[in-house]
Amino acid sequence: MSGYSSIENGKLGGRPKYNDQIKISLPDVEFVVLTQEQYGSLIEKYGYELFYKALEVLENWLKSSPKGEKYRGKNNYAHFRSDGWVINAAKKLTN
Repeated sequence: MSGYSSIENGKLGGRPKYNDQIKISLPDVEFVVLTQEQYGSLIEKYGYELFYKALEVLENWLKSSPKGEKYRGKNNYAHFRSDGWVINAAKKLTN
């Protein structure tokens, strides 16, 4: 149903907000939300070092950017696309 609001679908059918039981907690990460499966697949895909650089980039953006405020408390898996700005910024930091 279009416009239907529920906890499962988030506000007006958007992305759901994740509670503390679903999201993983990482040290020094307050705003980035990932599930355990997403976390594991990202480390497998990018490797530990590149993924953590990308995680720092996204965390700093969510923390400091006014545009990032609308992504706080929501799942951030889509930000880690291989052709996305987060991964490209992390690659520049590792070189």
